[in-house]
Amino acid sequence: MYDYKAKKVNIAQMNGYMLAKTLSMFEYDKLPDSLPQVEIERMMQTTGYAFVTEVEGTLYAFTGGLGGVPDVYGQPTQIVISNPALGFNKTLSLKDDGVLFINDSLRMGLLPLFEKHNTLLAENEVSMVMHGYNTRIQKVISASDDRTKASAEAFVKKAVDGELAVIGENALFDGVKLQGGTGDGAGSIMNLIEYQQYIKSSMFNEIGLAQNFNMKRERLVSAEIEQIKESIYPYVYDMLKCRLKALEKLNAKYGLAIEVDFGSVWNANVKSHIDDVIPAEQPLVDESTVEEPVVETAPVEEQPVVEAAPVVEPVEPIEPIEPVETAEAVKIEEVIEAAVEEIVAIVETKKEGE
Repeated sequence: MYDYKAKKVNIAQMNGYMLAKTLSMFEYDKLPDSLPQVEIERMMQTTGYAFVTEVEGTLYAFTGGLGGVPDVYGQPTQIVISNPALGFNKTLSLKDDGVLFINDSLRMGLLPLFEKHNTLLAENEVSMVMHGYNTRIQKVISASDDRTKASAEAFVKKAVDGELAVIGENALFDGVKLQGGTGDGAGSIMNLIEYQQYIKSSMFNEIGLAQNFNMKRERLVSAEIEQIKESIYPYVYDMLKCRLKALEKLNAKYGLAIEVDFGSVWNANVKSHIDDVIPAEQPLVDESTVEEPVVETAPVEEQPVVEAAPVVEPVEPIEPIEPVETAEAVKIEEVIEAAVEEIVAIVETKKEGE
């Protein structure tokens, strides 16, 4: 059962839920197995820093006590590390013995930010719970003596249980008085809900996730939306720059090639708005101002002109002329027929003689 009065426990749980979200704010590539991403981010986001150094040839991330003789800007120069699991207890130089990763330029971390907002949320939840209790009390019953009080409590209990109750004596009416209740109207709970939304939106905006905490109960114009975007990105951009700078030192010191960039929804929402980052879908140049390149072509040799053959119009077919029988042709034909008959007769006579 949720105990709304256990504020410290509830605040710690809400801090944990927020850290579970922000641990995916950045994504690393080519990290050694001994440097889990979740552990490096957990250290930086909760304590503000993580120190990476070698222990027996393996890289590990540690937290510890920062101190030593401050440098000219008052920054620590040493770290005291005590790790029972590795049996590693040493005081190391931040400059020479490893690389210091910081969450942001002031080593604040995200935990103080979450503590502040979640404390306000926990207090507001108590107010909301109490408001819910108060709305149940429409009238306050007062009794003049214990006997009347017991009778009134029995009557109320039966009413709560849904049973009909009968009052057996007039003394109850004489000894019981009804006072005005403390239940508030709907306006009070709406104020608490809006306040809760404002706290949550403010916290999400701090970590680069745009949320509307508009208290006007009206639509935001586009200019107001752009102002919200411009105010939420500088901090997360500073976080990215701190990680890039630390990785540059770590890669150079230990011969690695680790990379980092925004992850999860931060990659889509923040990366397209922060400085020096161009979204993938946006062209690098304005295409409208780019002149079309002039392509020079080789000269084409002139081909000899070939005169076309004259077009011959089709000739209409000539109809065949039927032969005309003349007298001379008929005479020749008769001579031929007679000669053939004579030859046939000679051949037959010769056959008979044989």
